[in-house]
Amino acid sequence: MNLIDPAHIDVKTVIALNVHEVKNLMALLMFKLDTVQVVDDAITESRLLCHRVNDHMERMLLLFKLQSEHLTPHISDYSPTDFIDEFVANAQILAGSEIKIVKDVADAPSYWFFDRELVEIAMMNAIHNALRFAQHEIKIRAYQANQMLVLEVTDDGTGYPAEMLAAPVTTFLQTNRGLGLYLAHAIAQIHTNKNSHGQLSLHNNQHTHGAVFGLQLP
Repeated sequence: MNLIDPAHIDVKTVIALNVHEVKNLMALLMFKLDTVQVVDDAITESRLLCHRVNDHMERMLLLFKLQSEHLTPHISDYSPTDFIDEFVANAQILAGSEIKIVKDVADAPSYWFFDRELVEIAMMNAIHNALRFAQHEIKIRAYQANQMLVLEVTDDGTGYPAEMLAAPVTTFLQTNRGLGLYLAHAIAQIHTNKNSHGQLSLHNNQHTHGAVFGLQLP
């Protein structure tokens, strides 16, 4: 019997492949749940749990690609308004009836170039964080400023802790909430235009004191 030498096993790749397989299975389960005609609280909660597990799997895959330097954006032109419309609909499903998701695309440009899948992952991480702290409403906004497309998620909670706003992005990996922010920062950074790189902006709203997550894409 020939045994495989553990030294020749790329453990990271094996883990990534298994995470990807679990992600695919979760997507299939979500599809099956969406076909259920009689929807009760158990089905709704199951859908939310599936979305959360799926998002965690996506985080793990992105982290692996970052560590392996294989994270490459696939840039194409999209309508920020269409992107936000679809994103808000999905976010409202996650929020249920307790939290209202509102949008503001009045100042959005007609089109922009970005990796839709990666940006959606970054924004969905922001939604999950916002849902943990929002009281009644989450606002999603798209607008252009300083030659950047800015995608914002604002909640009406207590805002980011002062120590979190002052901390370097690299320390975000130390907390569950911070992992999503770390990946959002990485996703922003790989969006480039000439000498300009995307940025992650975090601050608290000066009026409502809620957390404001901003993804800035050149």
